Amino acid sequence: MLSGPEVLVILAIALFVFGPQKLPGLARSLGKAMREFKKASEEIRKGFEEEVRKVEERSGHATSRDPAADLPEKSSEPIVLSERMGEVSSPKTEPLFEKT
Repeated sequence: MLSGPEVLVILAIALFVFGPQKLPGLARSLGKAMREFKKASEEIRKGFEEEVRKVEERSGHATSRDPAADLPEKSSEPIVLSERMGEVSSPKTEPLFEKT
């Protein structure tokens, strides 16, 4: 944001460049342009949010869905990782550490 002195300098330059007769018209035009820009950006934001919501509904990933529903069910038997990456086995078939 601009501070008070910066705004005054900008207004003084605008008054000098455009003159006192054209300055109110320029301010009015600037206000209209800012309103139109804000309105257009709000419409774009709403449209984007609507499209995201539609895609989520189609793919079944709506934000209101329970995230715990995607977790795997608990197994009664623990899973043990072997020393080699990627191999998974039950503790009954291969122990994690060998006794020495």
